[in-house]
Amino acid sequence: MGGALAFPQFGMIKAAPDEAEDGVMTTPVRKGDLQVTVTETGTLDSARNAILTCQVEGSTTIISIVPEGTFVKEGDIVCELDSSALVDRETTQKISLTQAEALLSQAQENVEIQKTQNESDVAAAELKLSLALLDLRKFEEGEFLQQVNELSGAVTLARENLSRAEESQAFVKRMAQKGYRSQNDLEAERIAVTKAEIDLKVAEEKLKVLKDFTYVRTLEELQANAKEFEREIQRVKRKSVAALSQKQAELSKCELTFKVEKDKYERIVKQIEACTIRAPQDGQVVWANARDPRRSDAPVIEEGAVVRERQAIINLPDYDAMKVNARIHESRISLIKTGLPVRVRIDAYAGEVFAGVVDTVSSVPLSNSSFSRGDVKEYEASVRLTDAVEKVNKLRPGLSANIEIIVAELSDVLLAPVQAIVTIGRDQYAWVRSGDQYERRTVKIGRTNERQIEIKEGLADGEKVVMNPRTLFAKEVGQLENELAKKEAEQSTEGGPRRPGGPRGMGGERRGPGGPEGADGSSPMIPGGPGLPGQRGAGESGRPQGGRPDASQFEAGRARPQNEGTAGTRGPADFPVETKPAEAGAKSSENRLAPALPLPAATK
Repeated sequence: MGGALAFPQFGMIKAAPDEAEDGVMTTPVRKGDLQVTVTETGTLDSARNAILTCQVEGSTTIISIVPEGTFVKEGDIVCELDSSALVDRETTQKISLTQAEALLSQAQENVEIQKTQNESDVAAAELKLSLALLDLRKFEEGEFLQQVNELSGAVTLARENLSRAEESQAFVKRMAQKGYRSQNDLEAERIAVTKAEIDLKVAEEKLKVLKDFTYVRTLEELQANAKEFEREIQRVKRKSVAALSQKQAELSKCELTFKVEKDKYERIVKQIEACTIRAPQDGQVVWANARDPRRSDAPVIEEGAVVRERQAIINLPDYDAMKVNARIHESRISLIKTGLPVRVRIDAYAGEVFAGVVDTVSSVPLSNSSFSRGDVKEYEASVRLTDAVEKVNKLRPGLSANIEIIVAELSDVLLAPVQAIVTIGRDQYAWVRSGDQYERRTVKIGRTNERQIEIKEGLADGEKVVMNPRTLFAKEVGQLENELAKKEAEQSTEGGPRRPGGPRGMGGERRGPGGPEGADGSSPMIPGGPGLPGQRGAGESGRPQGGRPDASQFEAGRARPQNEGTAGTRGPADFPVETKPAEAGAKSSENRLAPALPLPAATK
């Protein structure tokens, strides 16, 4: 069921020449300049409003305060708070700080002592290792060789002694055979030989023990000593690191303790300094007393009053820089951005216009904006006045102001009255007087204000459009809405995708979809502008207060002219309709035309 909807044909009745005078109001569309503005109300405030608060922890008492209304200079004392308890705390804390400082100094010395002790212990261990390596080398290259030479010499000498003893024995034996020597001499020689043999064997055994056992044992012992001293160096180094880490940990603890005590002391000193409040800028002293009559428990600022931490004591506005705080309705927040020029009118200065510029725009709605106004969301915006100081400083905070934000200025565009455009679904229509009959045109609209709307396609310069089409052609408009409702109902029954919004009866609460969308889903009137709620039934027209349609609602193709809302009529934005925009001028015959309707009885 896509495409354009089929509408019934109505009878063709030629308009009488005097019908325009009798009831059908028409006006030609003309090219001109369009100024798109957003109008809101707000309240004046100082742009540099210094709020002096109590910075003392807990609560304290006001000893003295400058009288309200006094003009002060920057640096002047405006209030003094009781600091007697803080002075006592300062003395006690100073003692704690001194003790912590002494412990810190001792811990620092202990670290330096431990570092020196570690160096000595490591040096002693390294010396032992050097001596052990030297003993090993001395044994291998000196003592062992010396002992081997000594024992080898002893073996050689024993062999020589044995050889001489054997020769002497042989000589005595020959002499004894000849009778020259006695048997006792021969026995003495034999004993001498035996003794020489024993001495040789002992010398050879000593040399063998030295080479086979003493050398190996001594070498292994010296090597083990060297390795042990190497391990001793590692142990000493690790013990040194552990001892130093312990001392450093104690130092860190003392440093942290000192820092905590110092911070406490400095905080108390700052608290004492905070008891003397000075003016941060020039201005007039205003006591921060709550001026809400509904609050009976509001704190009072005066001498002797008790104030708590962060409680405001004095407001110090600077009248040379003023601003207007305003609330922007959610339907128009997409139009507002910083830097836009603003015209400001102050109720107290009627007829005088002040210049300003949008300074800030909140990105989130006010949390209390929907408390008393249902589901309406508002965003806070600030307008900074840019006039000369001489003109601005006569203003005072709290004055009511009206701001007119200039969103855009369009030159030489085709313009039509906003009430001449009827929105049905996603399409906009205008009824054009063509000769002696009226035809319905699909138009493409652009930006708008509260009175005029830009026509991009569908109408030509000079063509006359009906001013109140929803009243004069109520039957045709109702038929269009009924057909659209029927189409959506069929799509819903078939399980097709349901479009946002939907039909409603009298006083219905359902909202329709956004205005006509471009290729990217945004409003063609306002790039990125969101769709607005559809109109409501009787008693909830959806129009902003003030008697005029909301400019941004027309811009999204939603608003109904002031004189055309009827109870029980569905809002024109409730049902989307797919139609093709008609060409203007010579191509008007290609438009989707609706034959002229018979005029209401009152106009015939």
